Amino acid sequence: MPSPDDKTIGLSLVTYQSAEDLPGFLETLEAAVRPYAVEVVGVDNASTDHSADIVAEFGGRVIRNTRNVGLSAAINQGAAACGGDWILVANPDTRLAPGSIAALVDTAAADSRIGMIGPRIARLDGTPYPSGRRFPSLAVGIAHALLGGVRPGNPATRRYFGEPVAEVGDVDWISGCCMLFRREAFDAVGGFDDRYFLYFEETKMALDMHRGGWRVVLNPNAEIRHREGGSMRSAPLRKIRTHHRSALRFFCDFHRGTPWLVFAPLVAAGLLVRGAVALARKALSDR
Repeated sequence: MPSPDDKTIGLSLVTYQSAEDLPGFLETLEAAVRPYAVEVVGVDNASTDHSADIVAEFGGRVIRNTRNVGLSAAINQGAAACGGDWILVANPDTRLAPGSIAALVDTAAADSRIGMIGPRIARLDGTPYPSGRRFPSLAVGIAHALLGGVRPGNPATRRYFGEPVAEVGDVDWISGCCMLFRREAFDAVGGFDDRYFLYFEETKMALDMHRGGWRVVLNPNAEIRHREGGSMRSAPLRKIRTHHRSALRFFCDFHRGTPWLVFAPLVAAGLLVRGAVALARKALSDR
């Protein structure tokens, strides 16, 4: 592995059919990390577009997987290949504000217990995108799953997404579209859990950080923009199925060793129904 350097940020940039989004993301990168240096390692999960070529033309090192190994495994590949004391994971469908990533580094560098940190997130139109969330209770998770799609403003969904974070502080977990890690912490928890092919991988990572004694922090003074739904354009039906599988896996991991695990079959049944409804709605909307 390359030698760590506290002045270098290693970007693990996972791409899959990302050619539409990459130019806009990459053009914001340099100003976002300045005065730090950034080393870009792109990990392409067998895209059929020009995603990998775009990263290579930008000057990044590219790992071209011959099959889609999933997001978690690909992030780990990129992290292992880049140097620096800091590991940045950001989606190609984000836009980074000038100084935003440098601000995350500065905040994390001030406390050696911070292992994972994220910025405030807004959609492209400027409206807030939820981050800095709480781990959901069983009741809140079930109510959100049942009501979130038909009544977005219900109390359970509001509680699930949480209130906007107004100052730098600890949170349960942060959105996976932009995360910065202290390499020591990333390595200590073994990186991302590659059982999570897609979805809930950031939630499980935050859980591992907490269990490992590291702080998970959100810095609302740093902002990025996120193209909501940008990552869903490719294979949306498969992603709906994957989302619900990952939700069940996280429930089991979160409640491991507790009496709540007995409810796993009930949660599985509820997610099966919710997934079937989501698939049917998607199929109808495509007609």
